[in-house]
Amino acid sequence: MAGSDLLDRTVAAIAASAQWFLLAEDLPDRDGFLQAVTPTVKLTGIATLVTLTVTQRTLAVVSALALLAAALAALSRVPVRTFLGRLTGPPAFALVVVAPQAVLMGGPSLGSLPLSAAGIDYVLTFAVRVTACVGFLSVLLLTTRFADLLAAFRRLRVPSIAVSLLGITYRYLLLFFAELERMVRARRSRTIAEPSLRRNWRDSGHFVGSFLVRSLERGERVQRAARARGGTGSTPAQPREPLGRADLAFGLVVVVVVA
Repeated sequence: MAGSDLLDRTVAAIAASAQWFLLAEDLPDRDGFLQAVTPTVKLTGIATLVTLTVTQRTLAVVSALALLAAALAALSRVPVRTFLGRLTGPPAFALVVVAPQAVLMGGPSLGSLPLSAAGIDYVLTFAVRVTACVGFLSVLLLTTRFADLLAAFRRLRVPSIAVSLLGITYRYLLLFFAELERMVRARRSRTIAEPSLRRNWRDSGHFVGSFLVRSLERGERVQRAARARGGTGSTPAQPREPLGRADLAFGLVVVVVVA
């Protein structure tokens, strides 16, 4: 495969995957369990489950919590591919980071292998713990619109500056990856002959620099346009939704798991 084609395909795949990760806006409209839960109750319950998960040190407990996250995704009719697509990346990275502990930690070794039983248990527990946390956060983001999530933060009295920064970051990430995808498409349309490796590296450096400059300029234009329309203020508070059976059921699940 050509060098420039490999770069273009890689960058385009990263941009498409990032936008797919951020724009899961059809799942909150499905008829599922967590979709029927009020965003404030859902946010509070998921935060409680994540806090509980990070405090556990037993492999059996964190494995049960990871299964609970998968069960919530299934009850909420989240496609398996979509759920696993968000679930595999961070745990795999965490596993690579803590893998040396299987050798460095002291304790009884496993036969002739330079691996300790305590180290392997630590590595597995850490990786499964990360998997459970990412699973809970994934079902929250996949079953809740981002605007509803920001409204839930406001109802929970989260500082307005933190909510505004979160909203701006989300919008800018969408802008960031959309601009990256457009620049890759424009580069492909202007490429006629395959350049040399040296020129390919030089053009790649120019591409990265141009991309950063253009993304900053476009972000400033979006901010000026939002200010001209009066869109930089806080979003009006939405009326509180009455609690239903789904809210009580989800609250009961959280209480039982914590207890």
